[in-house]
Amino acid sequence: MYMLMYKFYFILLRNKLKQKNKNSLCYHISTKIIGYIEAYFNLYVVNHYKKNPSTKKGVTSQKRQQKVIISLTSYPKRINTLWIVIETLLRQTMKPDEIILWLAEEQFKGMESLPSELLTQQKRGLTIRWCDDLKSHKKYFYVMQEYPEDIIILVDDDTMYSYDLVEILMKTHKKNPEDIIGTACMIIPEDITKPPSVWTRPRMNERFIHSLFAQPFTGQGTLYPPHSIPQNAFDKKMIMHICPYADDLWLKFLSMTTGTVVTLVWKYRGMPIAIYGTPASSLWYINGQGGKNDIQWSAILEQFKDDLEILNKKIVSEVNS
Repeated sequence: MYMLMYKFYFILLRNKLKQKNKNSLCYHISTKIIGYIEAYFNLYVVNHYKKNPSTKKGVTSQKRQQKVIISLTSYPKRINTLWIVIETLLRQTMKPDEIILWLAEEQFKGMESLPSELLTQQKRGLTIRWCDDLKSHKKYFYVMQEYPEDIIILVDDDTMYSYDLVEILMKTHKKNPEDIIGTACMIIPEDITKPPSVWTRPRMNERFIHSLFAQPFTGQGTLYPPHSIPQNAFDKKMIMHICPYADDLWLKFLSMTTGTVVTLVWKYRGMPIAIYGTPASSLWYINGQGGKNDIQWSAILEQFKDDLEILNKKIVSEVNS
């Protein structure tokens, strides 16, 4: 039932976004049903998780030679609902080798300060690791350096994911092994010096294969193959100085400098269902409203102006070819 409802939700949402007339009866009916489905997940499904706690392992018992690792981070305001996110990751149709949660030591008072629902999930495969507070960058910063030859899937801490997220990402990865695989993106103009505030959303039926200009939303489910991010992306001081609030932008530009392209899964978009009560669900929109995305993108371009010059020449060459 979970998977059927999730797919129905996606179909409705896709059709709603296609409609140009927001005053039409069809648009209002779609909006109403979408609200009911979100309530179904947040009320019925979450209550089911509470009343019927699973004891099944959510990670593989036989580890792959090249591991598939789900990585995420969180902070105190979302810690009480985080177990719901983890639950959806522990019920994947293709089980990951590890699910690692990165928490900043200065934000919590040790394991005893974490909710019991979250701690219980350690028995089923969740690994909780402590680190410095690098804000949203925590989700990739440590895991990519510790597991440089493995596949890393980044997710956020405020949504319920489809149970087949890992399976879908991995199927697309096998066809495009060197690409970053995303489920949703923004489109960067050919003039990459344009600020994020003028970037556009793709059409629902638009395909992206080996795209240099697709900027994936890391938290909606994004797969990074080994060495898709260069070593200079892991400079703590630089991150916190020029791009502290936008891991998506940071990873996108640095991956572009190495020529890594993006492929989006087809006929699927990362539209995970938001968990009720999670404050400020998208950093992209928060940063966008305050102009932080534009400021941080500009700072990245200034910091890597030599790379930008080389990158622009490559873009011109590709566009004219």
